[in-house]
Amino acid sequence: MAGLLTADEIAWITPIVVASLDQSLPLYHVTTAPDGAGHMTETYPTLSFMLACTIGKPTATQLSTYADIIAGQRALTLRYMPTSDVREGDRVVYMGLNWKVQPLANAESYTVANDVLITVVV
Repeated sequence: MAGLLTADEIAWITPIVVASLDQSLPLYHVTTAPDGAGHMTETYPTLSFMLACTIGKPTATQLSTYADIIAGQRALTLRYMPTSDVREGDRVVYMGLNWKVQPLANAESYTVANDVLITVVV
């Protein structure tokens, strides 16, 4: 198919993308367990790792598509390498605030870096 990158081209681009990741943020994996009443509660027990990433602003399309998730909260995008273990519901600390990872649908035919939406935990 015309327009797709070859494996060699992706291999050439990957170090450039890695070099563009200008943040290193603490990431905490979410764990869930039932409380005494049988409800599932989320905890973030220990630092999982420092995530190399870039923070950006969501596009207007992302803001409208994910309006039900954002629901008036502050939202940003987080870009990281696919080799990083980032999961839905995880938290990162950025600007002294806790941010929850929300997945984004991706219609790309290939990816060099993953993008997710993060929202402030209130």
